[in-house]
Amino acid sequence: MKIRICLVMAMLVAPVAMVAQAPATPPVKVGLWQSTSTVTMSGIQIPPEVVARLQAMGRPVPGGPHTTVLQSCLTAEKWQKMFGDMQQQRDQKCNLSNQQTSSAGMSADIACKSSDGRSSSTGHLEVTFVSTEKATGKAHMETTMASQPKPIVMDMNFESVFQGADCKGISPDSPQVVK
Repeated sequence: MKIRICLVMAMLVAPVAMVAQAPATPPVKVGLWQSTSTVTMSGIQIPPEVVARLQAMGRPVPGGPHTTVLQSCLTAEKWQKMFGDMQQQRDQKCNLSNQQTSSAGMSADIACKSSDGRSSSTGHLEVTFVSTEKATGKAHMETTMASQPKPIVMDMNFESVFQGADCKGISPDSPQVVK
């Protein structure tokens, strides 16, 4: 579950994190952004009794589509810092390759390895800048873990929409979960 959260956060910042040498000016407006992501995962081995308990508590069962809405504050400084943040996530090291960047979007392959060597992930990210106030994207990641017999596969689609110049108290380093 911790890996899923890290991957979702990585994908949500992907629109501004994938440029090795980020342009001095972001291709989107700075301020408050709201991102909606839908993640589907497969390959997770969960005992039936755990699935039953999750369902009884009204909690989502891993594997089915799960939608999250986040609000985050993008500043010019955060834009410049994001690539380094993406490559050094907590407890893992990530590398980007095959990067393609234009005013219309970005794409890259990503490979991450946990610091303890127990897991590794590979995947592909694509982001389209629909306008300066909207970005859409998708990601596909496969994670291999020592404790799982099969890889965990995550597919995500997301849309980020500019909400306004005022970040309403949300720190650039602390996105807020809305839903």
